[in-house]
Amino acid sequence: MNPILAGVALAVTVGAVLAISARESRAGLVGLAIALAAAPFLAAPIPNVSTLAMRVIGAALAAYLVRAAVATGPGLPARPWSEPTRGGSQLGWPAEGLLAIAAWIVGVAVSARLEVLSPAGSGIPPGDVFGLLTPEALATGAGLASIVLGLVATFAARSAVRTTIGALILSQGLLLVRIGVAGAPSDLEQLAGVALLLAIAIAGGVLLGAEGQRGADDVSSTESNPRLSGSGRMNPGDR
Repeated sequence: MNPILAGVALAVTVGAVLAISARESRAGLVGLAIALAAAPFLAAPIPNVSTLAMRVIGAALAAYLVRAAVATGPGLPARPWSEPTRGGSQLGWPAEGLLAIAAWIVGVAVSARLEVLSPAGSGIPPGDVFGLLTPEALATGAGLASIVLGLVATFAARSAVRTTIGALILSQGLLLVRIGVAGAPSDLEQLAGVALLLAIAIAGGVLLGAEGQRGADDVSSTESNPRLSGSGRMNPGDR
């Protein structure tokens, strides 16, 4: 087991749990930035400096685009962290953490099985638990945990920011599983991965803008119509 890669895989998983479970935009975006920025280092061998820099800068840019959309969307004050509460996981971080641990166990088991089925066979001695944590297993475990955490947030979220964060975590998980199963990607695949994350972040910014505009329109229509109460219905005395 490589302790450095193990620490990187742990950082990716903790960042994903924080991004998905946090009820504040600030904490969720910090977790998203950690997960996206640490993931490029989870490969063996580590990509060359230029490719690694491209991945890290692309991940940071994707996180920044989401942060900018949250802070300056229509109907929101144009200042950082202007919308502190955006929902978060209904399960809470303990349950999300348990899901991540379960996904890790499955990912390591799958990686160990693939290693056994390879033509060279597995050189891991029986009973060596830490020997199972190969670079491929670490990437597969962190990737599968990100997929499990991002699925619900992507397809069952009630806010655009949570959907965007979930989609980014889900996509990063798919990229990590691909590394764990098929090895380090080529430079062209690395570029495609960065483009995917940026496209999701831009689409999320559009969704956030539409959500903010819709909320502003709802508030404006309610305030301009004195016959509507706070619940959106007519007051009995107005009939």
